[in-house]
Amino acid sequence: MKTCIVISGGDAPGINAAIDGYVRLAARNGDRVLGAQGGFAGLLDNQLVEIDPALSSLLAGRGGSILQSSRAPALQQPDARERLARVMAGRGIDNLLVFGGDGTLRHVYPRLGAWGLPCIVLPATIDNDVAGTGYTLGHDSACNFASHALAGIRATAGALPGRVFMLETLGAPTGHLALAIAYAGGAHLALLPEYPLELDWLAARLRRIVERDGYALVVLSEAYPGIKVLLEEIPQRTGIRIRHSALGHAQRGADASHKDRRLARDMSRAAWRAFKDGLRQGVLVAREGAHFVHEGSLPSLSKPPPDRDLVEFVNQL
Repeated sequence: MKTCIVISGGDAPGINAAIDGYVRLAARNGDRVLGAQGGFAGLLDNQLVEIDPALSSLLAGRGGSILQSSRAPALQQPDARERLARVMAGRGIDNLLVFGGDGTLRHVYPRLGAWGLPCIVLPATIDNDVAGTGYTLGHDSACNFASHALAGIRATAGALPGRVFMLETLGAPTGHLALAIAYAGGAHLALLPEYPLELDWLAARLRRIVERDGYALVVLSEAYPGIKVLLEEIPQRTGIRIRHSALGHAQRGADASHKDRRLARDMSRAAWRAFKDGLRQGVLVAREGAHFVHEGSLPSLSKPPPDRDLVEFVNQL
């Protein structure tokens, strides 16, 4: 069996560990693994490399991906189906193992299924916004990265009181990532795009928190509406200075956590077994720690919004 691995969309911690797990398992059983450099655009251009198990093992815990990705809509080209079939036939590729998030599952996976191409998708995104799965690869690592940043900010807040500290996370367009970080980190407020707060109420709430605790610690999603206005208006309405920190793409490139490394290994084993069992189309999903292949499309294209009860608990609404 020969598999081609494709990274579609953004990278996520744990991808390298999953690649390594699959490559080592394949080598142990006499199978071969190629990797597309540049996502599906690279695959269509036959930019393929054989993945060296020694290299994948060396880099397994690092963030990013040893295979370059691409957001180019290559599969929407008129001749994409014919080019893809030609490359797969010419290189003897039996199936595709694709890493991707919400966009991949919405647009890429259905297209590959309609073309009848054997493909399994592993949900890999720090945002944890994929429907039908409890976990996505990379989410835990991104949360751990943010937790260290939050702890550092809290230390400074205690030493330099009288301020509002805001930590901005990735995760657009949803607030799943920001809520997970805010809740675990004991933040005073979580600002999510799904549940925007009225500015006057927010200003009054922050003022009371600073008066009570000496500082206010806020986690907000990058997708929260009007962040620039928020940063300008809160000091004017409260007389309290804001210190704003944005994690940016450093969060997405974090080293893989133990949980993500374990999840990556479980995913790679399940995907290899599924191909061996003859599964042609599937999305690997995780629920309550159990990992299995789900044939066909996911139950829903859209994940429900972040838990409103948890949001209200964090924000004391």
